[in-house]
Amino acid sequence: MTIQVAARTPREWSAVKVRHNISQMTEEEVERFRAAIAQMLERPDNRGYQFFAGWHGVPLQICEHGNSLFLPWHRGYLYHFELALQEVDPDVTLPWWDWMNEPGIPAAYDEAEVNGQQNVLASAPIEPQTERQPGWPTETHRDPGGHDDPETPAPVPPPLGSFYGWLMESTTYEQFWDRCRRLHNNIHGWVGGRTGQMMDQNWAAFDPIFWAHHSMVDRLWRIWQASPQGEAPGPALLDVPMTFAKAPSLRVSDVLDVLQLGYEYAAQSSTVEGPG
Repeated sequence: MTIQVAARTPREWSAVKVRHNISQMTEEEVERFRAAIAQMLERPDNRGYQFFAGWHGVPLQICEHGNSLFLPWHRGYLYHFELALQEVDPDVTLPWWDWMNEPGIPAAYDEAEVNGQQNVLASAPIEPQTERQPGWPTETHRDPGGHDDPETPAPVPPPLGSFYGWLMESTTYEQFWDRCRRLHNNIHGWVGGRTGQMMDQNWAAFDPIFWAHHSMVDRLWRIWQASPQGEAPGPALLDVPMTFAKAPSLRVSDVLDVLQLGYEYAAQSSTVEGPG
């Protein structure tokens, strides 16, 4: 079966690539992913980590959050970032953090050092591709569970499995994306705590755990899409173009099927059109 893939040609074929739970990956697989991130961090151009992190907050501020583009825009964002990772290592995919079922931060992201070297998944430099302003952070850190604002409820720590049924029982796309956004915001707030960058949209994507968190959000959308309740966004949304800082540009309809983007969250034997 031929599957149309955004911005790819039918000249060559490649297997659908699988995104894995970071906690279930082998040590070798995690190290390979870590090495790809490290190489992206060394690239100062539009193939590098800082360039992509800057789409979400400083300096480009093109992300979509409090509206119905939240899920499709972030799916497209992950797609672009994963393509850049695969320019470094074609076999690497974005792992996901199962905060529905696992407590705390995954070990792969939590260890300060690995084999005597700094773990690039635990903290990353913040070097936005624009003139630095006073007071901007220089690297990411986390304050999981930190909360000292008596005016707002404290974020719920993972696992959030008690909310899974509530999320999956959503009967419309509008209801699902809004519920998913609430859980997503909770995790950002819990990881960032009082002072961590994950609590701040300007800097969240510079933290490597951001990508695993959003892969989980995307995975939940994928699961709901395949459920009896799952439905596409309304017709008025399908042709809406989304803003990204690098080709290909994508409409909402271009990202509804993850197979068309060349990945899946479960074992697959399908094939998709590869780069021509």
